[in-house]
Amino acid sequence: MISLKRSAGTELARTPDKRMRSTDTMEEADVTAVPIRSAGSLNDTCVRSGRRGRGDGLGCTLQCGDVEENVLLVASEQLVYYNRHAALTRANMLTMLPDVGLCDEVIECWSMLMNRLETDEYDFQRMSLFGIGHMEYLKELLQSAYQTTQDDTVLDNLYEMWDLYIQDSQDVFNLNADFLFVPFNMEGHFACVCFNYKAGMADLLDHQLHPDPNKSKICKLASLIGSTLSDYLELKGIDRGSEMVMFEHRQIKFPWQSSSPNLPESTLFTMMHMLMYDGNPFDNEDLRRKISRRYLVVQLTAALILADINTIRDEVVGKVNQILVEKEDIWTRVHAQRKINKIVKKK
Repeated sequence: MISLKRSAGTELARTPDKRMRSTDTMEEADVTAVPIRSAGSLNDTCVRSGRRGRGDGLGCTLQCGDVEENVLLVASEQLVYYNRHAALTRANMLTMLPDVGLCDEVIECWSMLMNRLETDEYDFQRMSLFGIGHMEYLKELLQSAYQTTQDDTVLDNLYEMWDLYIQDSQDVFNLNADFLFVPFNMEGHFACVCFNYKAGMADLLDHQLHPDPNKSKICKLASLIGSTLSDYLELKGIDRGSEMVMFEHRQIKFPWQSSSPNLPESTLFTMMHMLMYDGNPFDNEDLRRKISRRYLVVQLTAALILADINTIRDEVVGKVNQILVEKEDIWTRVHAQRKINKIVKKK
């Protein structure tokens, strides 16, 4: 079992803004239209099981369809609502599973929750985590090699995005923190760069290995984030901002890294890296094993839903409790129906 070691705080307010996000593999329209993965595809399924068949090893053992008790999931049903720019639907949450896709909103909400937990545990916030709404502008800068006349406008938009995120976080974001985490979505998976002031390093946290940083777009993006964030901090009057541009970039080694990993699992790996990294490499037995990673997804999902800053938490938990109450009765009827079916077949 993982432990957040902290309890979430109160609801975070937000001033209206024009915040934007992007997803590489799942557009917003698709997220609200398709409910859940089953045997490699997204389909309606039973709310009591979370799966339609047993083909992927995670199927429904209750088989309440035998007594016509299936209740279809609603993809757009909201499970997390921190504020109007940090919310997750059921379909958003399911992108945490392998082979489903990527959803920036999951990382956005996770950053917000981690900031709140960090503030609740320590008098001085050692770590601050940015959201991921900046990707549109960072990709533009990376593509243009930061040399076109339009880059100044893109840079202004990037800084405005960071301003908005800090406003969104209110009192739970510290630009003077010893560790500044910046997650990103690049080349089909999530990763994160941590600016480690204690070591004077820019630490790339990724479950994919990059043998040649000079050819890796992800390493180039991490470097671009360092230079733009350094300028941003200086504009904000943060003296140590000038130090960041001098940080040496390094890839942190993890036992679960691979040169060609299962990229869709990057949501889980990135969330765990953001949760556990404190400037030192770490090991985690659950992250090493594929079956254990499924259970970690369940725990992280629960952490997002059960956080105190989730204003619809009680409503969601109430629905789960109702399903549990109904489950025993349904199973009794399913068991009886199976016996009847066997007798009918024999005759």
